[in-house]
Amino acid sequence: MSAVTGARFDLAALRERAETASAQERANCIREIEGALATADGPAERADLLMCRALVLANQWETREVLQDALAAMALYEEAGAVDAVLNAASLGAGYAARLGELSLGVELAVRCILGMGSLTNETVRADVTNRLGMFCYAFFEYDRAVEQMEVSLQAAERCADARKIARELHNIVDTLLLAVRQDRASGEQSGRYDRHGNDRLAKASAALERLLTESSPEYQHLLGVQRPEAELLLELGQPDKALELLRQKAGETGLVNWAAGQSALAVIEARCLRALGRPGEAVTAARRATALAERCEEYPESMLALDELVAAERDAGYVAAALADAVELKRRMWVVHRGQTAQLIEQAWARAAVEHQRQALEAQTAAAIRSAEEDALTRVGNRRLLERVLGEVAQSDIQVALLMADIDHFKLINDTFGHEVGDHVLRALGRILASDARTGQVVVRYGGEEFVFALPSVDLGAARDFAERIRLKVLSYPWEDLEGRLGVTISIGVACGPAANWPSVLASADRALYLAKKRGRNRVEVPARVAKRTA
Repeated sequence: MSAVTGARFDLAALRERAETASAQERANCIREIEGALATADGPAERADLLMCRALVLANQWETREVLQDALAAMALYEEAGAVDAVLNAASLGAGYAARLGELSLGVELAVRCILGMGSLTNETVRADVTNRLGMFCYAFFEYDRAVEQMEVSLQAAERCADARKIARELHNIVDTLLLAVRQDRASGEQSGRYDRHGNDRLAKASAALERLLTESSPEYQHLLGVQRPEAELLLELGQPDKALELLRQKAGETGLVNWAAGQSALAVIEARCLRALGRPGEAVTAARRATALAERCEEYPESMLALDELVAAERDAGYVAAALADAVELKRRMWVVHRGQTAQLIEQAWARAAVEHQRQALEAQTAAAIRSAEEDALTRVGNRRLLERVLGEVAQSDIQVALLMADIDHFKLINDTFGHEVGDHVLRALGRILASDARTGQVVVRYGGEEFVFALPSVDLGAARDFAERIRLKVLSYPWEDLEGRLGVTISIGVACGPAANWPSVLASADRALYLAKKRGRNRVEVPARVAKRTA
């Protein structure tokens, strides 16, 4: 059904009509969809209609139009927030971009689908998305990965008990395995790879084909054109005569394969059978028919396979000049495809680099904004926001934290005697002194006015008190007279320690200890009174 609840058309029914009807009925479907598009209610319903038209066009092998509708539908589904439907449209776009040789776009869409698979909740959509990811790999001759995706699609189709999708996926698995066998056989003449893997793949293809013939209806077998994988399997098993007989027995049946690419694939198998039977002249005729049919569709894989078979047939027939000319044409097309894909990869590299630069710039801006928000403008140490964030983070762990609260002694007198400019210099210098003693994981902040706080995670009270004493002496010995001849600066420090999860109480204890240090004459380090008594 439509992605929109209560939509005014049944997407599933329309799709089924498109899959099973004649060419004329498909044309009627297109007209019906285009009429509905004129009155579509909202982006999701419009997207559903575009997807349905794309599926009808796919059955007519209108590759570029399918890609355009899939991309338009994906954008509308994004606008409507229909997550599963976005991935469904993206997978359709990925498969057809691959068939058109648009590598960069196909990869971008496929990656989006792969990353989104974990969020899929609809098994029917999962079956379609993984099927198209398999076809994406198939278009780039990566047959092993294609079979992996098709098997995932088959499992999803079985979970939702969709007989048509099960039959479709069994057919795709057989077809892809046989192409892998063919590829292995070609490379195995030198490497022996066919001997290692071919038999296993043929056995797997045989089992899938038997299941397809047993479990699916004759009508759907007829629609899928199962005689093609049947014939190809017989050929790979060394029975080209039976394969050819099967092809010719079924050739007169109308509606069996009604698109150019499918007819081209049948003609390629026929040519291979004829070559295997020692009839190269007839094989050339079949291969030329396959090549002409492949030219009618925009898909370069079908064109390459047909032209490759034509070169082999012409070579076997002794048509040396024709074989050489077609081999040169095959090489030229392969180079055009290679060059186009390489250009896309290079463009993609620069595009990704631009995205990475933008990401890095954004991260730098974000980091600068965070630093600005958590930094004291005068002293360049942290502020309360930083302290609260750091203590909030350590509060999640079961550790102790020591907090030191320091205050400049008689700071008001410094301002009154030497002026606020000297007072600011004192604050900046003290910030540098304190920051120079901070280690990884420790933080110093200006807490307010002339008060500073030092946070020391995982430090006990004794070590914190020793640390505070070193800071006090460092401040006392600093050459303050360089700022003003009669200037001297000391600090008082209160130290407390406790569970990080209870840091506000620890900070309050440090504040009480600071008050005690002030009360006892300043320029000293103190701990809370009750702790000092226990220590004594």
